[in-house]
Amino acid sequence: MSRTPGGPVPPRRGRPPTVGLTEQRREQILSAAMDMFAVRGYDGTTAAQLAAHAGMGMGTLYRYFGSKREILDQVVDRCVGEMLEALERRSVLRPPDSPAGLVDRIRDLSEVLFGMVASAPRTLRLLLVEANSIEDERGRRLMRGERELAAIVARLLDHGIADGWLRRDLDTSALSHAIIALTWPGLLRGVSSGHRAVDADRYTDAVVGLVTFGLRAPSRVPEPAR
Repeated sequence: MSRTPGGPVPPRRGRPPTVGLTEQRREQILSAAMDMFAVRGYDGTTAAQLAAHAGMGMGTLYRYFGSKREILDQVVDRCVGEMLEALERRSVLRPPDSPAGLVDRIRDLSEVLFGMVASAPRTLRLLLVEANSIEDERGRRLMRGERELAAIVARLLDHGIADGWLRRDLDTSALSHAIIALTWPGLLRGVSSGHRAVDADRYTDAVVGLVTFGLRAPSRVPEPAR
């Protein structure tokens, strides 16, 4: 049937376009990858298994991602992004103005991480367990989460030194990694065992104790009168 000038456009034949199909498919793949990588590991997951878990064929998977490695990169970015968003919601990124403020930031950071044992176990498992099981450049990529956390703590410490209420001889780069490392055993226990009631307070108190008693600048004591 021909269309008269100015008349309505006849509908096209075939499958109607799906709004946001690309985003939907990519989301399916990334969500499936987080599941599979967290349980089976990156090396233990084949592209075929990943496609099957996402409910699609291999051809569809490779239409949206060029390789399994590209999927891993996107998953890491998502995991780190989720972690940073959670920290930002608790104002952990805001510079402290006193030793008490620093303690609050460190405590909040620890509580956010341990909260993710229950709220985002896939994210933590990928950033903790899988990162330590891969030794090449992929493993270093997965360690981005630890590097981001250490960088946050280092900035908090540098701010305290600049304001004069933390010791000036602190190696903030090394110390920030040490502070994060104190939380790692508890987080690993939580995500490995699936036990959500991990003793988060114990690890948090250890971190806070280090910050409280080991980092403050010495108080100025007036010299005795002669």
